[in-house]
Amino acid sequence: MRNGKLQIGIVGVGGVGHDQHLPGWAKVPFAEIVAAADLSETALAKACEAFSIGRRFQDWQKLVGLPDLDIVDICTPNRTHTPIALAALQNGKHVLCEKPLATTSAEVRLLADGARRSGKLLMTAQHMRFDPMSQQLKSLIDAGMLGDIYYARAQWLRRRLLPPRPTFIERRLSGGGVAFDIGVHVLDLAYWFMAAPKPVSVSALVDTKLAHRPDLGGSWGDWDHARIDVDDFAVGFVRFANGATLTLEASWLAFQPERELTRLQCYGTRAGAIWPDGIVAGETNRVPWDIRLQEAPKVSPHHEEIHEFARAVRDGLPSPVPVEHSLDVVRILEAFYRSSEARREVALE
Repeated sequence: MRNGKLQIGIVGVGGVGHDQHLPGWAKVPFAEIVAAADLSETALAKACEAFSIGRRFQDWQKLVGLPDLDIVDICTPNRTHTPIALAALQNGKHVLCEKPLATTSAEVRLLADGARRSGKLLMTAQHMRFDPMSQQLKSLIDAGMLGDIYYARAQWLRRRLLPPRPTFIERRLSGGGVAFDIGVHVLDLAYWFMAAPKPVSVSALVDTKLAHRPDLGGSWGDWDHARIDVDDFAVGFVRFANGATLTLEASWLAFQPERELTRLQCYGTRAGAIWPDGIVAGETNRVPWDIRLQEAPKVSPHHEEIHEFARAVRDGLPSPVPVEHSLDVVRILEAFYRSSEARREVALE
């Protein structure tokens, strides 16, 4: 720290880096953004001017090697997360990394080992955990209101909302399609609500159902219909060691009335809950009841996750999103692809 403030370097200042992470760090009173890296000189210039960042690099290796940095925040394409995060840890930096932490379980294990060796915090930016309604429901779940959650249904289904950039539609950059883009969010939230049970098997279908059709377009602009090589649809069934189960549905291009449907429903032995609606349903003495939680204050969950990570670094606390959780989430998604290819249920590796 310098002058009582954590020194922050961010790699990737376009997209979520510019729109969420930079403003989030700017709101942390005990942090200061001092360096930025991006391949795009235009994105660098825009970010550095907007947030008064003194040092800029097109080579991320120069940033992670800076001796005075405390934290490296990674907002780059999925397939680049591992080399940047590993180098940052090896250079003695704490690491916050956009989801997914990596696209293979082997890479997540490599990063977890790097964090242990360096003694630094490593956290995946699973911002949905920090949504105010998520926090309210998690508190009730931890207090036992739902009993044991035996089933969860996680959905993030979009209509005409395929992100057209190469970083999303090319596997060499993204590592996967809709499953790794938005599926990972609701999967992680469900897994967290369920108290992080051990996943044991997956049966799934991951496919490109509509994205190759030249007669279909998107609300965010057109994509290269011939070049896309990732999934636009994913559905799967997950079994856990404790007997609980989960289904996940994700799509960029579903034919449905809603522009976007995001929903997580948990079924417990004492009550059930629906996110983000904030509804809890149960029965007492044969009388059914429903409770709608008070609407939470409007805050950015991205900003909340950044503040909590910064606080954990400053105060020597554990990572707010344990790397072990991120490993299980990636193991599940990895098994989605293996199961789909094998056309059968597969055990997790």
